[in-house]
Amino acid sequence: MNVPSPSGRPYEKGSVKDEWIDLYGHMNMAYYVMLLDDLGHRILDQFGMGKGYTLEFNCGLFTVEANLKYLREVCAGDPLRVELTPVSFDEKRLVTQVELYHDEQNYLSATMQQTAVNVNLDTRKVCRFGDEARRRLQTTMDAYTSENWSMLARH
Repeated sequence: MNVPSPSGRPYEKGSVKDEWIDLYGHMNMAYYVMLLDDLGHRILDQFGMGKGYTLEFNCGLFTVEANLKYLREVCAGDPLRVELTPVSFDEKRLVTQVELYHDEQNYLSATMQQTAVNVNLDTRKVCRFGDEARRRLQTTMDAYTSENWSMLARH
């Protein structure tokens, strides 16, 4: 797990690729979504709710709503850091706040609040989180509440 970031929270890093730059000289809006989603999934792996969860339980988190705010531009070659904060979960949904920072200058470039539902990949239908998934989600929420990142050992 990548800890600590300046905030102390788990994170993943990336950088702005030249091919992501638009006519205006900054990262095109479509790549914000791609980057936040991709690196957000890597952080979910740290909580036991990413690829490993899908392979173990044949379930996945499908995004049903995302609200993106662009706050400050990033440009080609800029180093980036993504942090994900769980906001809430219930029997079938997980709400997260994903933040994109310029990693060297530490400014917030964009945020995305995302709601995902748990889906059984055999039936392709929304289903309840199982006991283990709920335990992992609760452990993650508790770690964020207490800022005790050692609780987030890989699953």
